[in-house]
Amino acid sequence: MADTIVSRANAFLRSHPRARAAQKRLTRPARRHALPILVGAGRGLRVRFDDSALTRAVSRAEAPVEEVFLSLLAPGAVVFDVGANIGWYSLLAARAVGPTGTVIAFEPSVRNAALVQANAATNGLLNVKTIPAAVTDEDGWATFLDNGSLEGRLSKHYSEAQAKRRESHQREPRGSFVVPVLSLDSWIPHSGVGSPSVVKIDVEGAEVGVIRGMTETLRSSGPTLIIELHGTQSEVADALDAVGYEHAPINSEASTREGPGWAHILARPPRAATDARP
Repeated sequence: MADTIVSRANAFLRSHPRARAAQKRLTRPARRHALPILVGAGRGLRVRFDDSALTRAVSRAEAPVEEVFLSLLAPGAVVFDVGANIGWYSLLAARAVGPTGTVIAFEPSVRNAALVQANAATNGLLNVKTIPAAVTDEDGWATFLDNGSLEGRLSKHYSEAQAKRRESHQREPRGSFVVPVLSLDSWIPHSGVGSPSVVKIDVEGAEVGVIRGMTETLRSSGPTLIIELHGTQSEVADALDAVGYEHAPINSEASTREGPGWAHILARPPRAATDARP
C-alpha cells in the first residue's frame, strides 16, 4: 500500500514541475544528511540523496529489479554500475559481493560521483571505486546536458529514431559541460579489475552507445546486463540481437521491442540464458 502511494506521488511530481520544485525545497534539509533506509533491499544502509529522489528511503521503488539484480551477484564478483547517479545500486552490489568483490561506478556528474564515494564511505564499503566519466562507444570527450540529478545525459544521438523522439520532447537543459567518455572494450584491458559478471546500465537514452562500446566484452566474457530503457526499446533490442544476447523486460510481460519505454531489461548470452522474467 505504501509503495503504491509513493508511486502515485512520484508520477504526480514528474508531471508537475512546480510541485516537484516545491517538494525539493521542503525536503532540502533532509537531503543534506545520510538517511537510514528502513525497508527493501537497502535496509540498513545510510544514504545521502542530495537532489536525487527520496523514494528509496521510504518505499521499495524498484523491488522486482533490485531482487533480480541481487540474485545475480555472488561474493567476489566484479560489478559495473554504469550511470551510477548517487550510487544506490553500487551500494547494494558492494554489500552482496563482499570485501573480496569489486564494484566500479561510472558517473559523469562530478557532484554525483562524489556522492557515490561519500555514500560508500558512510556505509564502510571500501570495495566501491568511482570513475567520473560517461560510458559510450568511443573514447575522448563529449558534451553532457544537465537535466537534473536523475536525467542528465550525453548530447549525442545513437539513431535517427532517438533524435526524432528527443526533438518531439525537447526541454531546455539547466546547463552543459564537457565530460570524459570511454568505451568499456578499451577501458577494461587497462583497468586491472577484469571483466564484470554483471553490468547495470541506466544512462538516460544512451544505452545503445554503452552496448556498442562493449561488444567485444559481451562476446568474450558474457556478462549479464540489467538495462533501464528510456524509449529505446527497438534500438536496444537490435544491439543485443547483434551480439546474440537473449533479453526481455523484468517488469513487463511484453517483449523488449513491444514493452514500455521505461522497462528494465534483463539480457544474457545464449549459453547462460534462462527465463528473463523473475
